[in-house]
Amino acid sequence: MIGKIEFKKRRDFGQVINDTFTFMRQNFKPLLKTYFTFCGLFVLASMSSMLVYQYKMVNMINTVGSDKSSGGFSFGNIYGLEYFLSLLFSLATYASMTVAILSYIALYVQKGNQIPTMEEVWGYFKYYFFRIFGSSIVLILMVFIGFIFCLIPGFYLFPFVAMMFPIMVIENGTFGYSFSRSFTMIKDNFWVTFGTLIIVWIIVYACMSMVVLPTTLFNMIGMFTSKNPQMSLTLSMITTVLQSLCQAFTIIPIITISLSYFSLLEQKENTGLMERITNFGNTNKTIDTRPEEY
Repeated sequence: MIGKIEFKKRRDFGQVINDTFTFMRQNFKPLLKTYFTFCGLFVLASMSSMLVYQYKMVNMINTVGSDKSSGGFSFGNIYGLEYFLSLLFSLATYASMTVAILSYIALYVQKGNQIPTMEEVWGYFKYYFFRIFGSSIVLILMVFIGFIFCLIPGFYLFPFVAMMFPIMVIENGTFGYSFSRSFTMIKDNFWVTFGTLIIVWIIVYACMSMVVLPTTLFNMIGMFTSKNPQMSLTLSMITTVLQSLCQAFTIIPIITISLSYFSLLEQKENTGLMERITNFGNTNKTIDTRPEEY
């Protein structure tokens, strides 16, 4: 039987991915409880605004060329208030999830691999939420601008941006400190960190796609096989709801970047090794005793 995951240890590419899913499996219920407790309101707000936007878009598509059409695909019709609200609440959902899961992990490590209470997570959450939310806006704009320039700068910044959030929460870092610290930690391990995150995100997107694929396919089949092609409002709404619920899958990359953070920290500073040496002989703490690779 595998013991509880010890974050403060060196890991290679495969170990980070394996331990991501091991930690998720071992903490599945408390992680979901943390997610819905602190992110549920934002998820509902995001889902509601997306449903309103989807309703508007489906009606717009289905009435194109008819007398009921009102303005067609004008900028104002496509990018209305509900569109920007859905973006805002989606960003708030991701920021709240990032803070909640990172707070859970930070407390888990501090308590010696013990599950934290919701009250303890709330103490972290209310302190870091607005810092992460504000930083997310700046970082998304930064990565977006990077992608505009032939994609390469955006992909290059991706692991550094992802690493900033664990630094902010676990080390209580400011935006500037976290930005420079992420470059310091990753610069000699860029490809390993980048590859690990890409693989995990591919897995996550594959899982999310499998959930929404049936309703999407039925909607497309119905649209292109009927004499009067129209999108199904019901199927579109169901797809939107499923997409919102599938955001829970993005807990997985947050665990991955946290494991990568502690692995890189161990390579740079050996904090976990020194802690284990200090606590040598203490049998009260159950740790993951699998050998480290140096």
